[in-house]
Amino acid sequence: MNETNIRQLMERFLNAETTLEEEQVLYEYFQGDDIADDLKPYREAFQGFAAVSGIDKPMPQRQTPAWVIVLRTVTSMAAIFLVGLFFFVNGETPEAPQLVTTTTATEPVPTFCEGSTPREIYMCYMERKREQPSTYSLIKKRIYESQY
Repeated sequence: MNETNIRQLMERFLNAETTLEEEQVLYEYFQGDDIADDLKPYREAFQGFAAVSGIDKPMPQRQTPAWVIVLRTVTSMAAIFLVGLFFFVNGETPEAPQLVTTTTATEPVPTFCEGSTPREIYMCYMERKREQPSTYSLIKKRIYESQY
């Protein structure tokens, strides 16, 4: 472009009448080395405008390496699996187990603890506890934890 067109664009730019394409022409003109002496004071301002508008130098796009994408995908899938497993395991409430009691013909097992002394009540409690299956306490604990 010649200097008369640049001066006309400068006049229009200062009056805020230029289009984006015309402004880009001005930015490119002030990036060069052959600027008229009377327009050199505007050089720094237009280089600043060009930097703000992104015309000065385009930023290079960084590509993410393939191994990072694969690692993100695998960790996302593992996290989803673990969350699903958590809800699957904790979402089910176990049914009350059927108590298996062994009785002998000579010793009837009381249905409730009879006795008035603390020792008799404790002994009855311990007898009942021995009769329960070993997994009963674990099931009881899970039911308690899921309720609270």
